[in-house]
Amino acid sequence: MKFPYIKLPLVDPKLKWISRPYIPISLIGPKGIWEGYGLIDSGADRSLFNVQIAENIGLNLNEDPVEKFGGIEGSTIEARLHKVKVQIIGMDSEIEITAGFVSSDGVAAILGQDGFFDSFSIKFERVHGVIEINSVKK
Repeated sequence: MKFPYIKLPLVDPKLKWISRPYIPISLIGPKGIWEGYGLIDSGADRSLFNVQIAENIGLNLNEDPVEKFGGIEGSTIEARLHKVKVQIIGMDSEIEITAGFVSSDGVAAILGQDGFFDSFSIKFERVHGVIEINSVKK
């Protein structure tokens, strides 16, 4: 299935808008479903989501293990690891991945290597403004 790159403004609206590989996703929990856009990030080791999403879909993160993630200039952020079901809106397959949940305004939904990239064939075609995603047969 193909998805268009989405243009979003930067922090400074005077700067050029950048097209990014965001796709529509659902996160499915015991008490609800969150729908939004996830950034496909080939440089992210694991998928990360904001803790507010976990609360909205009924995930209890209190007893989950903590993992540290590195960022720009060596900064780190702590995330609670929890299994969550993810579905790309428009596709039939639903996957379960271990994701990190963080309390950070800078993170909404990032789709990373472990779990997500293992489940899909992902072809970035920025020059054509599309991302092609297909399920991988396991």
